[in-house]
Amino acid sequence: MSEALAEEVWRPKTNKWIITLSVMIATFVDTLNSSIANVALKYIAGSYSISDDESLWIITMFLIACSILLPATDWCSKVFGRKKFFLFCIALFAGASFLCGIAPNFEIMILGRILQGLGGGCLLPISQAIIFESFPPEEQGKGVAVFGVGILLAPIIGPILGGWLTTNLSWNWVFFISVPVSILSFFMVMAFIEDPPYMKAQGMLPFDTLGFLLLIVWISSFQVMVDNGQKNGWFDSAYICKLGIVSLISFIVLIWWELKNKKPLFDLRIFKNFQFTVGQAMIALAMGIVFASVAILPRFLQSLMGYDAYLSGLASGPMGVGSMSGIALSGILSDKIDPKKLVFTGVILVFIACMMFAGLNLTIAIPNVILPNILIGMGSTFIIIPSTTITFVKVSNEDMTNASSLQNLTKNVLSAIGTSSVGVFVSSYSQIHQTYLVDRLTLLNNNFSERISFLVSSFMQTGMDRMTAEIAANSMIYKQLIQQSMLSAYISTYKTYALLVLIVIPLLILLSKGKAEDG
Repeated sequence: MSEALAEEVWRPKTNKWIITLSVMIATFVDTLNSSIANVALKYIAGSYSISDDESLWIITMFLIACSILLPATDWCSKVFGRKKFFLFCIALFAGASFLCGIAPNFEIMILGRILQGLGGGCLLPISQAIIFESFPPEEQGKGVAVFGVGILLAPIIGPILGGWLTTNLSWNWVFFISVPVSILSFFMVMAFIEDPPYMKAQGMLPFDTLGFLLLIVWISSFQVMVDNGQKNGWFDSAYICKLGIVSLISFIVLIWWELKNKKPLFDLRIFKNFQFTVGQAMIALAMGIVFASVAILPRFLQSLMGYDAYLSGLASGPMGVGSMSGIALSGILSDKIDPKKLVFTGVILVFIACMMFAGLNLTIAIPNVILPNILIGMGSTFIIIPSTTITFVKVSNEDMTNASSLQNLTKNVLSAIGTSSVGVFVSSYSQIHQTYLVDRLTLLNNNFSERISFLVSSFMQTGMDRMTAEIAANSMIYKQLIQQSMLSAYISTYKTYALLVLIVIPLLILLSKGKAEDG
């Protein structure tokens, strides 16, 4: 009894802020790699003489590898000791980053990205567990706020930093930049992190091999499906349908096996904790919308406004300003205001920002996207950081690593769906708006007839014969039709995200306050 009580109140000897900085650096560099290579894909494809579609595997394999080891984090931490396993993951990530930078061919690059994902995937749940153990319940909001810098800023900074490095140095530096940061994190973790009594090495434990294989099949098929669905027409493609069937069956069997198995790969009983389950749903939904927001604006600016990769990535910069402001305010207000009020405020800010983006037009300039970007960055921070504190308030220290692993696995899945949803929504809405507009392009519409007549006359004055002028006029109208339908599609997509973020509110009502309860 006394031993259990000692473990319950265990706190590390090192200053909690030094611990936070140590694990935050590792998490930041890992999360950065989920987006930093995106803008360099065309340059990498040119170096290896591969197609743009083939270069997407550089992203896909990293994301798959990141998710595979997540549920096994708790098992690995108990077998090897959490600190040793953490150091191993950082070292593997650093070595793999260097391998990616010097990769002589595409096959070695893919191998490096897989190793990078395997090493980096476990850093976030371990770091998160360490943060919650290092702070007393009343100060966890501040710890999570500072730690949130790595989680929230890295995906935003990634495209900007990647574009600058690729333009001014070479694409290799997109990977080399992670090496010195990882080395710094390695030595800080070695010096300042210690294992709690319940996370010291326990030797070889039973391993759920079948569950692990089912997890690999599910994650791989699901990630490949969402990454390739748009370009293959989703379920109009037999290839995507097969992936969807494999993903669904393997997921159902995985859940059944993990619930049946007495020594599961990950303990799903944590979902009996209502607070954890609802809080995780809120965080996953918010992360999906954040990743979608990061992806949709550069796509709009590149496809309709003619921006290059660097400028379109730079346009997301104000989101980082909003995130930093949100992190600072969350840390200050976490102990003074009910976290649920902060989450509600965040939902309203994201809703307003999405509705502001729904006012997009083809004459928009960079200054027009600054305010809504700041609001999305601040709002998403207000949702995610307090929600994380609320979610884990009723999770015991012994269950922390398992709970954090499952939370981050869910977050990865929703982030993949969120990023993929941009292509799905834009494509679907574009077809709907195009059909709607085409119905009005008839000679019975006086405005259309007058526009065609004006264009034909204008082209004929340049020396064209009437038939050529009519073809040119109709071609111009068609280009405008495509452009306007795409613009309307982006507007509708932002409105959809505005409505989706409101789902957080009813979930929020179901949660208790994010304060530790007595007894």
